[in-house]
Formats: sequence, C-alpha cells, structure tokens
Amino acid sequence: MSRTVFHRLIVSTLGGVAAAALAAGAALADPPARVGRISSLEGQVTVLAEGEANAALLNWPITSDNHIATGRGARAEFRVGAAALRLDGDSDLEISRLDDDSLRLYLHYGSVSVRIRDNALARDFELSTPQARVTLVEPGWLRVDAGRSADTSVVSVFAGLAQVDGAGNTVSLCGGHRVEVGNEELHTGTAKRGAFDHWAEARDRREQAGTASRYLSSEVTGYEELDQYGSWQDSSDYGPLWTPRVVAVDWAPYRDGRWIWLAPWGWTWVDNAPWGYAPSHYGRWVMLNRRWCWAPGRVVGRPVWAPALVGWVGGDQLTVTFGGSVGRRHAPGTGWFPLSPRDTYVPPYRVSLDHERRLSWRHDGRGGEWRDGHRPGEPRRDHRDGVTVPPRDRFDGHRVAPVGKGPKVVMAPPLMLNAPLVGAPAAPARVLDTRHLERRDDGREPGRGERADHGERNTTPGRSERMVLPLRTQAPPPQQQAPQVQQQAPQVQQQAPQQAPAAAGRDAGRPGNESPGRKEGRDKRREEGRDAR
Repeated sequence: MSRTVFHRLIVSTLGGVAAAALAAGAALADPPARVGRISSLEGQVTVLAEGEANAALLNWPITSDNHIATGRGARAEFRVGAAALRLDGDSDLEISRLDDDSLRLYLHYGSVSVRIRDNALARDFELSTPQARVTLVEPGWLRVDAGRSADTSVVSVFAGLAQVDGAGNTVSLCGGHRVEVGNEELHTGTAKRGAFDHWAEARDRREQAGTASRYLSSEVTGYEELDQYGSWQDSSDYGPLWTPRVVAVDWAPYRDGRWIWLAPWGWTWVDNAPWGYAPSHYGRWVMLNRRWCWAPGRVVGRPVWAPALVGWVGGDQLTVTFGGSVGRRHAPGTGWFPLSPRDTYVPPYRVSLDHERRLSWRHDGRGGEWRDGHRPGEPRRDHRDGVTVPPRDRFDGHRVAPVGKGPKVVMAPPLMLNAPLVGAPAAPARVLDTRHLERRDDGREPGRGERADHGERNTTPGRSERMVLPLRTQAPPPQQQAPQVQQQAPQVQQQAPQQAPAAAGRDAGRPGNESPGRKEGRDKRREEGRDAR
C-alpha cells in the first residue's frame, strides 16, 4: 500500500469516527439546565404549554415555547434564577427559547417588566415585539409595552443599559429614558413610572432583604422564597441546611402538590407551597432531629434543574388498601420518597454523563466518611423516609396527577424496606400533538381578546381563545431506569410539627423576522375569532 493511499485511509477512518461521535452527542443532547417558574399570580392567568391551555398555578414550570397570558386586571410573575419577568393585565408573552444559552421572549401585546441582575443572563436576554427588538448591554430594569397604542411599542429603561432595534434604527437607552417605536419611525423621551412599575419594584424589595444568596447560587430558581418561609443552619455533614417553619404534622417533601407530564423530562413535581420550587428541583432532603431539612449542597458553576429528586417504589407486588369518602379498596400502588444526600439520582430521560454528574449532590466540606462509618456512595437500603403511595391508576392516561387531595397512603419507613424500586411511571397513554390547533369555546373569559378595528382589544367576557389539541399516543421516553439509591441512616421517629432547628442566532428575533408559522397561526386565530362573532 502506498503512503498516499494509507494516508487517505487514515483520514477517512478518523472522519468516520468523528461523525459517529457527533451523532452520538446529538442523540444524547441534554435538556436545558434552566427552567423557569410561575412565582406570583393575581387574577386570571393562563399558561399555554404543548398546545394545551391551563389555568396557571404557583410553581408551574416554564420552558421554551410556552405562552403566558393575563386577563384584564390580572398580573403574573415568572422567574428564571435571579431574573424576574412580570406581566400586567391583558398581556400575552411567548417564551420563544429558554435554555442554557438563551432567554428569548416575544411580547405579542401588553406590558412586561424585566429585572435582570446577572451579567451572564443579561447577555442571553432578548425580547421582541411586532415593532422592536430589545437586548441588554448590562443588567437592569425595563418595561416594554406592545400594542397599547396602535402599531407602536414603547421601551422604558429605569436602570441599566439597553439597546433597541426598530424602524430601521438602533438606539441605546440608559436609565430614565424611553423610546417609542412605530413601523417606520421612532421617538425618544423620558421614562415614566406607573402603578405596574411600583408593583414590580415592591416585589424586588422583598428579594433584596433576604439572606438565601449567602447559601445558594442566584441561579437556583426559587431561592428568593426561602428566607420568608424557613431558616438556615450549617452542618458539618451536609453543609447549608434549610428548614421550613410551618408544615402539617404528617408532611414530607413531595407530598402536597401534583405530578405533571413535561417533555422531555417526564413526570415533574409541582409543589403547592410558595417556597416549594427550589427544594423540589435542586439538592436533597434529610431528616434530622425529627425535622425535614433541605440540603442544597455546594454547587460550583450553574446548578442543573431536575423534574423531581425522588426514588420510586411500586410494581405488581405492592398492593395497598386505600380509604376515601366512597369506601376502601385494594389496588396496586406507585410511591416515591425524597432522595437524601447519599442517594444517586438516575434521570429517567436521556442525558450525557456530564449532565448526570452535575445532578449529583456534593458538599466539599464533608470528610471521606459519614458519622456512621459508611463512605459516600455505599449502598444503604435500611431507611426510606417520607414515602407517599397513591393508587397506581392515578398516573394512567393523565397528564396531571394530583397528590394533595384524594386517597393516598403514608407509609412508615420499616414497611417500605422490601418494596421494590422501580422506574418513574410511564408516559400518559394520551399525549397532546402540538402540530395542529383546534379552537375551543368553553364560555370562560379569555386571557386574550381580538383587536377591534379602532385599535383597542376586545375583552368581552364569555369569549374564549383557549386552544386545545387532538390527542395521539406517545411511547414512554427511553431509559426509564430505576433510581440507584444508597440510603442514608437518619434518626427515624414519628414526625412532629415542623419548626426551625437550632442553629448548627440572535437575528431570529429581529423585527420583521417573525416566523411564517407564528404569523399565519396568529392570523388564522384572529380570523376564526371574527367568524365566530
């Protein structure tokens, strides 16, 4: 074989290996490490996710391609780490993209207040309207109004530095200035605050008084709620610990809320407590001195969001007697328990090894052994605290599985030691297809009205623009693995009422670059609304 032929063979082989590696990487594309949350609700607020409109709930996760719509007189706030985005009444905000590298928004109409404190997130931020595109040069606070006047968007900057593209021009705005952007011209002026801005500012002051940022990265979404509802201490074994002040006698993590199906993660916990978001999606839980404590660990770099850090038990061998208002019945159960710092979380969705490693709990201050002599990672299955078991059919065919109400069994740890560990429940048999929309007129007041000919929005009660989708069957996600758990040995006693323990491609969003699908879909919905009238 000649040297030239041999060289070509080597190059061809290496190219094939590289292509295979790239294909494998694409197959294991990680889900975003950032997911937002609904953090405040006043009045009628609707979230359109995966083609289905739902009344928004506190702590509802917000991801790419979601819409948040507010009715007349309503307000809403959603947060991503230290960023707060607030909607005034009669507004429709689309989260075009939310991932590790971008926070791109599209304000179809209405008013949104944006407060971003982090330099990295400021660089990732972009908000577009039908007339303008807004980016941040440095962190700050601004308000954007779209469609309050016909064919006009207004950007008011109260702090920081923003750049506005529109009407063929680019304008830089510092605090105290605003710009009105029409289809063909723009005008600058002085920024003026109103009632909506004062409400947003009051929400900001609540966060500034907290101390959670001493223990957590500001990128842990939901951190701002913890100071109001609990207290902190330090532990030599677990590092920072946070304890909720007031909970029910039989409370345990992941017991008061609901499971929802959220692609691509699968079953995702939505907690009912105002403080429940961060402790449900980051860190681990541990019981110390008859109290539940949340151990966030010490994270270097950006924290990674998880749908729920629990272990699952169940199977055909787990049959439980459930009691309710209509009598008692024997049925298979599916249960879960909060993972402790000893437990290894194995995601039931596709991730890379690096992403899975970043989901592991770490506390660099801990020594090489636990106080009971076991080393980190050693299997321990002699304790399972906080197990909750509802009927297995609670998950069958439903995208939402409520837990706070309805029959369920709270199992004592000794009774669950032999319960088989299983993977997360399978995907619902009926999953919505987001490719085709059908209009539903359910008689409720919409969060969005159609614009009348004179430029004002029609908000007549009784009209509904909520969209639902035809159903299709979807197979369960791959790699439904049973969690590999190595249980810790905390003190196990009957839980008392909880008290605080003693201290121990950016052009895509430019004006005029609205995707044809988005424009055609919006025009079609408007035309259907006119026909219905």
